[in-house]
Amino acid sequence: MFLDHYDAIPWEALRYMVAEANYGGRVTDPNDRFTVNLILEDFYCPDMLKPQHKLTSNGAYYVPPEGELDTYQDFLRSEMFPLTDQTEIFGLHDNAEITSALNITNAMLGVALSLQGAVKAKGGGGMSQDDQLKKIAGDILEKIPSNFDIEGASKKHPIKYEDSMNTVLQQELLRYNKLTNVVRSSLINVGKAIKGEVPMSNELEGVCSSLFNNAVPAVWHKVSYPSLKPLASWILEFLKRLQFMQDWIDNSAPPNFWISGFFFTQSFLTGAKQNFARQHTIAIDLLDYDFQVISDENKYDLTTAPADGVYIHGLYVEGCRWDDRKEALEESAPKVLFTPMKTIWILPMKKADIDTGHSYCCPVYKTARRAGTLSTTGHSTNFVLYLSLPMQKKHTVKHWYKRGVAMLTGLSD
Repeated sequence: MFLDHYDAIPWEALRYMVAEANYGGRVTDPNDRFTVNLILEDFYCPDMLKPQHKLTSNGAYYVPPEGELDTYQDFLRSEMFPLTDQTEIFGLHDNAEITSALNITNAMLGVALSLQGAVKAKGGGGMSQDDQLKKIAGDILEKIPSNFDIEGASKKHPIKYEDSMNTVLQQELLRYNKLTNVVRSSLINVGKAIKGEVPMSNELEGVCSSLFNNAVPAVWHKVSYPSLKPLASWILEFLKRLQFMQDWIDNSAPPNFWISGFFFTQSFLTGAKQNFARQHTIAIDLLDYDFQVISDENKYDLTTAPADGVYIHGLYVEGCRWDDRKEALEESAPKVLFTPMKTIWILPMKKADIDTGHSYCCPVYKTARRAGTLSTTGHSTNFVLYLSLPMQKKHTVKHWYKRGVAMLTGLSD
């Protein structure tokens, strides 16, 4: 209708109808909807009317000449296009091919693993499944420390008006104690169920199956932080998180926070903003975050907390990398899917005073799945915040959005 009733093609109206009203109406995530708009701009534009307009820089994909329907069909049958879709047509880096292959392989192996039968005994003097489960459960139980002494921590770090981080600490300890209790009790019950001291419920059977398959039990996931790691890696990170909290209790708040160690990351960020608001007597609603990537860590004393804001580390960049020399985003190195991010200084400032300049508004997620659900607090269980990262002049926001650039607090392995 737009094409028939307008003298000039209304490109903007066409893009809006498709990316916002029609297909876009089914897209709920704002980042996804924005990406749909950006991709559609490559196809709903005046350049598409030019003869043999190239859709990629290498010319592998181009628009066929104007003609009847049969000519377009012949064009597609002529095998002019590559047999396998190149990542460039989607605006992705070549590394996306590796990510796609890994995802397909992991999905296939996950299905195969779920279909394998339980092996009760093995020949040649091998351990039975029950013996293996008892050993796995016992090894994990030995490594899990005692619950945090919340009462002692509250006396050492009392809740104060001028330091919201003490409140954050106590809330984190409560969440970790709850998770530790579930992990410990389920492992103990696995041992009892194998001995016949307690009945083997469906929940315990699920825990046994997960332990045997090196997966995190569903009952743990219900009270845990988001994670895509297998069981062995999950336990190592869990112990590292508990140690991070214990060091905080013993030695006060660290000068450079390991942001990946927080159960509820938004609480920590709100605490940093609240401290600034109370220190400078500014309404917290007037504040937002400014970000500075510390490329040269020798120029800063990271052993001392900043006067305002917080230092954080532990993030990973996916889809590109940070160039220390240019102090801007740069293309990923071949076959390097994730790169550790430098320490970032998060500084609360008045919204009117923040100048992001030529930057990319990078979303930060807890896992590579980049999807979550809204919790009772109104926060996503996976999305953390947007973080502005400087770009080079040759790059645009569109370039990095199509690359799928984001930062993660944790990896999947």
